[in-house]
Amino acid sequence: MKPLNQLISNLFDIKKKELSIALWMQLYLFLIIGALLVVKPTINALFLSTAGADSLSIAFILTAIIAVVISFSYHKLLERFNLRYIIRSTLWFFSIAFFAIGLLVMFDVTNLILVYTFYLFVGIYALLVTSQFWVLANVIFNIREAKRLFGFIGAGGIAGGIAGGYVTSILVPFLGNGALIIVASLMIASCPYIYHKIKSHSYKGKMKLEVKKREVVSKESSIKLIINSRHLTHLAGVIGIGVLVAKLVDYEFSYLASQQIQDPMELASFFGFWFSTFNIISLILQLLITKRLLENFNIETNLFFLPAAVIASALLLFVMPELWLVIILKGFDGSLKQSLHKSVLELLAIPIPSDIKNKTKTFIDVVVDSIATGLAGLVIIFVVKGLNLPNYIITVSIAILSIIWIYLIFKVKDSYLSIFKQSIVKREKLRREKNNMGTLISNMKIIFENGGAEDVLAMLQKLPEISHKSLKEPILKLLNHNDKRVVTAVINNLDYVVVEPVAQVQDFIYTNDSELINAAMNYLLSHEHISYQFYENYLDDEDDKIATAALLSLAAVSQENPLLAEKYNLKLRIQIFSSEIGDSNMQIAELARLIETLGYASTTNYYSIIENYLNHDNKNLRIAAIKAVGHTRDTYFLMSLIEGLRDDVLNDSITVSIQKMGNKSLKTLEQVYLKQKTGNRFKVSLLHLLYQIETRKSHRLLIHLAKQSDISVKKIAFELLFKSRKAGRKSILKKKELIKLIDKESAKYKELVRIYWSLKISQRSDKRTNGVISLLEKNLIEQLITSVDHCISNQLEIIFNLLSQRYNPEDVYVAYKGMTSKETVSRLHSMEYLNGILSRDLKNMLFPLFELESHTLSNETFEFQERIELYDRSKMLEKLLLIQESKVHSTSINLLHLQHEKLIDTILSHLPTSKSLKIKKTLLSLQNGKVKIA
Repeated sequence: MKPLNQLISNLFDIKKKELSIALWMQLYLFLIIGALLVVKPTINALFLSTAGADSLSIAFILTAIIAVVISFSYHKLLERFNLRYIIRSTLWFFSIAFFAIGLLVMFDVTNLILVYTFYLFVGIYALLVTSQFWVLANVIFNIREAKRLFGFIGAGGIAGGIAGGYVTSILVPFLGNGALIIVASLMIASCPYIYHKIKSHSYKGKMKLEVKKREVVSKESSIKLIINSRHLTHLAGVIGIGVLVAKLVDYEFSYLASQQIQDPMELASFFGFWFSTFNIISLILQLLITKRLLENFNIETNLFFLPAAVIASALLLFVMPELWLVIILKGFDGSLKQSLHKSVLELLAIPIPSDIKNKTKTFIDVVVDSIATGLAGLVIIFVVKGLNLPNYIITVSIAILSIIWIYLIFKVKDSYLSIFKQSIVKREKLRREKNNMGTLISNMKIIFENGGAEDVLAMLQKLPEISHKSLKEPILKLLNHNDKRVVTAVINNLDYVVVEPVAQVQDFIYTNDSELINAAMNYLLSHEHISYQFYENYLDDEDDKIATAALLSLAAVSQENPLLAEKYNLKLRIQIFSSEIGDSNMQIAELARLIETLGYASTTNYYSIIENYLNHDNKNLRIAAIKAVGHTRDTYFLMSLIEGLRDDVLNDSITVSIQKMGNKSLKTLEQVYLKQKTGNRFKVSLLHLLYQIETRKSHRLLIHLAKQSDISVKKIAFELLFKSRKAGRKSILKKKELIKLIDKESAKYKELVRIYWSLKISQRSDKRTNGVISLLEKNLIEQLITSVDHCISNQLEIIFNLLSQRYNPEDVYVAYKGMTSKETVSRLHSMEYLNGILSRDLKNMLFPLFELESHTLSNETFEFQERIELYDRSKMLEKLLLIQESKVHSTSINLLHLQHEKLIDTILSHLPTSKSLKIKKTLLSLQNGKVKIA
């Protein structure tokens, strides 16, 4: 028995603790579907022989009406009684009902009314009992378990259909219809016992409270819940249109069969044979193909197969209305619908919250199915019979409805992914920016009128993005604000909301605030309404604050407008003012403006002056020189600027200046970065600088340098690329290049997880064996476990940041937050969300890693050991030395210092020469006692 269980587990990817419950669920479904396929052909044959094929449309309508009535009563019961009681009661009810029907048929107590009643009972049973089964399955299994197990469990239903159909076909001549119906009632009677076994096994595998929580039923009406949910509405539409098509196909099949086969026994045998044959095809699909299709194709693709096959068959049937063609049409409907299509539909229901799903799923399965059945009946009555149209109109209707079906499939796919995204956002309380322009503008007005200086400054930064005319008056009022910083910021942003020049700005020329004077000068000079003589007055003003500010503004604007430089004779003015540099009477602010102005001179004559002030003790003068270097856009000063990046006060100014140099600075930046052996903080500053340059070449260099950096530095580099994508810029990585990079980083992630668990189990092994281990060694191992765990987190973030280079950054961010959540549900939903948006090659690459992430977050290790082989102690230490993270490397060296010398010899003999010359030198020094423990 154990080898068989192992074979089933391996073949269908079922874990040991899941096997028993999966087999019981499979048996449950086998019996209820087997019973259905015993009863359905028998009752169908009895109905057709008694009422005739023309009465099928009436039976469809009656089934819809009865189902709606029963469904509303059923949902009232759901609000009063728990789910398990209702499921057991339903099973006993149908068992007794079919036993009674069997007796009536056996003793030939039948008439037209009873035949209709029998037909209705079978229809309601097929809808209600199977729906309850899948509700139960949704209660017991989470989404990842469902994707692995639903195919295997669903095969039990298909097998039941095969067995039931062939039993009917073979035994009906010997036992008769009545006895077979009684056999079906006994099969149903055994299901409450199996249900009890399933519940007891589900409590063993999961927390009892968790399972009971999934059994909760919403008090809201089903119709309201469906209308309020876009996903439920689309799901109901897909199911409804599918049933409508299926009923029309069923009518075609039954109509043509009854026209050619008159004998009831022979007709029952025909139906039994083909129903079972369709189920055999369905079973083969379910066991051999469904799981692969679910893994390799998206939701909409898997749902698309059935309507596409129906359309193709219907078009052929329209040309050749033959029985064998309608058998093929029914074959597609009967086989695909019960295998692949059914599995996908059940998966579509999984992300719906349990209380809503328990209330609405049966409603959709029963009421929507029944209404669709009734509509099929009305189509047959009014279109075919009422208008006396030929039967091929049904075939045309099938094709047209299937096209609508495909449209709804694409809609439900979008809402399916959306519900996962909403679930993650809700659970993780993610803050997402909403493009509600009206609300933002209203908030800005309130803050501009009543907010403090800091709040007003923060809102003014958003003004370039908003640029709305309704903000004109609040902005103009801010020109009278008490805080000069606010007035300066307003002037710098005036053109975003005010078209015509604002004369009031001229008043700020004569203030004591240098920044405000500069802002006013820049504003005035940027408007053509100011005459030559008017601006020249500022350039020639006796107050050096005004004159130097005017000169600096003129120099800045002249870079884009050389004619302006000629008009005001800029070069001569700079030459005159530069001669005053060094005057002890000149104030710092004026001197700073003059130094900055020299950068606009378009000549190297003033480079020596700029260079002198690059190392000045006064920070303001030094910053002015740095700005001047930026204005020159000359790499002559680049090395001096790069060294200044280590000073936080100068960092922003240096970044802006180097940014202006653009691609000319890249070669030097690369050389400096690669020579930097230590100091990750400085490397991060260089990476930020490359990001700020904002050219394709600078971002490609960013990626190139990140590949050669520590994991923590690399994470920051790809965070910057994520930021770039979020800002709306296109990815610089081609598809093949990106997939290759993700594959490489994924391999590193897998290696880190393997090292992490090797460390954890090595640590536990030391504790169990009571091995002699020093406190220092114990602390070092703890440090390594923490550091490697941190590396794993960083590596996962790197992978997601890379994904943002191909997919919507917001979608990737939501998926990342779900994957790193402490809540299991969020992680599962994240995987399903990614399953819907990632391409097949990336899914095959990343999903095994995401499974490892789930295990890493768990305290259990046995499942991980089943998936990945762990390292022994020497190999583990060797791999630790190769991790690209300085902290891990130094801690590993310290740990090796405490190990036996033979262990170091073993590691030295295995280290790959190409990657580890530095490590080998360190180990050799360690052996010789030249390296001391840190």
